[in-house]
Amino acid sequence: MLYLKANGSDAMAIATFSFFSKSLGKTTDFKIYLPANRIKNQPVLFLLHGLGDNQNSWLYNSSLVRYASQYPFVIVMPDVGKSYYTNTAYGEHYWDYLTEDLPEYLTTWLNLSLTKQNTFVAGLSMGGYGAFKWALNYPDRIGAAASLSGRLDISSTWNDRTAEFEQVFGDRESFTKSHNNLLNLVADRRATQLPLFQLIGTDDKLLESNRTFRTFARQYLDKLDYREQTGQHDWNFWDTYLPVCLQWLDEQFHLINNH
Repeated sequence: MLYLKANGSDAMAIATFSFFSKSLGKTTDFKIYLPANRIKNQPVLFLLHGLGDNQNSWLYNSSLVRYASQYPFVIVMPDVGKSYYTNTAYGEHYWDYLTEDLPEYLTTWLNLSLTKQNTFVAGLSMGGYGAFKWALNYPDRIGAAASLSGRLDISSTWNDRTAEFEQVFGDRESFTKSHNNLLNLVADRRATQLPLFQLIGTDDKLLESNRTFRTFARQYLDKLDYREQTGQHDWNFWDTYLPVCLQWLDEQFHLINNH
C-alpha cells in the first residue's frame, strides 16, 4: 500500500487488491484510491480504463491523485483487458465480474457501501462505453455516470473494427438486438432521470458517433449533460478534463444526497 500527501493534507492511500473472481474463474487485480478523510456513506467511483489499458492507466497517465484529493471519492480501478466490459462472445465474463463479483468483494471485505446514492461510474473511450452501459442497465444502482471520449454508438463504427467487435459481441445482428447496444438501453426508458455526463473532443475520431448518440439519447433521457471541447483522443485531453468530470460527479453526489 502506498501512502501519499497532496497539498499538505493527511495521507491518502493507493493499494492493489487481488481476489478470485467466480465469473472469470481466475484471480484478478484492481487498484483502489482511498481518500485521506473518511465520511459517512463515502461515495465510490468506479473509474474504467480504455482499450489496451489496465487498472494502472489512470494513475500512470494522469494526475488523478492530485485531482482526487479535492473530493471524497473512493476510486476503484478494475482491469478488464479488451473485453468492452462485456461477457464476451467467445471468452471471459467481464460484465459479471464488474457488476457482481467486484461490488460483492468491495462490500464484503472493504466494508464499502454501494447504494445508488453513493455509487458512480466513469471511464474513457472503451471505459466510457462501459460506464454508460453499467448505468443504463442498472439505474437503480448507479447515481450518475460520465463518459470521456466514449465509444458509445458502436454500430456506427462497426466496420472500422469488425474482427475486434465480433470477438467481443458476436455478429453484428446479435449485437444490435442486445443489451450491449447502448441505444437499446436508452430506448428502454428505464433511465430517463439518470444524470449522464458526455464529453468529447472536437478533433476526436469519435466526435460524429458521439453526436449521433447525443441526438438519439436526448429523445429519451432528461439529464444528459453533453459537452464538446477542443482536443483529440489522447491522454492530454483526458488529463485536462478529468477535473471537470470529477467536479460534475461530486455535484451529482451532493444533489442526490441533499434531495
